[in-house]
Amino acid sequence: MTAKADCACAELTAVVLCGGKGERLRPFTESLPKPLVPLNGRPLLAYLLEHLHRQGVRRFVLCTGYKAAEIERFAREHPLPGAELRCIDAGDVSMADRVIAARGCVPGRALLCYGDTIANVDLSELERSHERARAMATVSVYPLQSPFGVVDVAEGSGRVVGLSEKPLLPYWINIGYIFCELAALDLLVPGADLVGFLREVMAREALHAYRHRGKHLTVNTEKERSEAEHEVEFFSVVEGKGS
Repeated sequence: MTAKADCACAELTAVVLCGGKGERLRPFTESLPKPLVPLNGRPLLAYLLEHLHRQGVRRFVLCTGYKAAEIERFAREHPLPGAELRCIDAGDVSMADRVIAARGCVPGRALLCYGDTIANVDLSELERSHERARAMATVSVYPLQSPFGVVDVAEGSGRVVGLSEKPLLPYWINIGYIFCELAALDLLVPGADLVGFLREVMAREALHAYRHRGKHLTVNTEKERSEAEHEVEFFSVVEGKGS
């Protein structure tokens, strides 16, 4: 699928955080950085970059750290047509420091993504939502689903008045795909995490949320990796809308 004409994705720089150790994904991450953990024989990172490339993104900065040489090899061996892939190794530092190190490779708007998360976010919709809000940064969020069945109990009597199996909760989780104006990146503080960065933007009343309701896969554990293998082949940029 090609990028929509009204989305200036060709001018967007995708900054992908690829430096985590992924200790909960051992033994895979004893020899591989977390973004290269395989899903059905293909690196997780390949799915993410191809999704963004299909929507028109042509400039990528991979912020490496743990086993950086493996990410650099992947970038050399898996070029994307017409796209530029650069790797910036900032070492064992915070997420904010990784983005700060990549700042010189970002000439304009940026899309910050987590290297262990795949979501079929529609970048055209994300951009329009960001511009309507006149935000400095827009974070993509996803409904939080309880991993457990929930029991509603009446106060005092203890009588059960409701049962819900793994319901959606009234909260949203941060899944990355953070659409940033260049000025927002100037708020990054060395040593901080991205939550600290988002709080800095929020303090200026300039942080917006884009509600993604399509597919979302995060790979932090072997259980999540195994589940993602059953879902990732159905991953498509045309499914799901946000607001």
